[in-house]
Amino acid sequence: MKNDFIVLTPFQYMIECTCPRPEHTFILDLHKGDIITVTEEKKYVDSLGWLLLVMINDYSFFMFVDEIEEFIANKKITSLLDLELRMNYLDYKVNESLDVLNKEKFDVFARELNDLKAIQKDRAMI
Repeated sequence: MKNDFIVLTPFQYMIECTCPRPEHTFILDLHKGDIITVTEEKKYVDSLGWLLLVMINDYSFFMFVDEIEEFIANKKITSLLDLELRMNYLDYKVNESLDVLNKEKFDVFARELNDLKAIQKDRAMI
């Protein structure tokens, strides 16, 4: 089973080869809306830990499990299911803030909802 994640915040990721030669290292720019597909293929490297095969844009490489978990915790990426759930929640909160005439909360929730909808719309156009 593949797990798809979407980039919420642009960032750079340094792809490091697990071999001793440093020339296999390069930086990959990740943009809002990029899809990161985590496959079930994995490997264990002594003294480094578990790595999972991921596909981003045209690249396939192994990424440390800890890094993926860190990106999720820092809200740099989220699963597509979590994106949908967050959008449903924000839609509810926008409507709730309208019902009670709370402009401050409405502005906060509407802005985040619009940002997520823009990411989703841009992804659909690709």
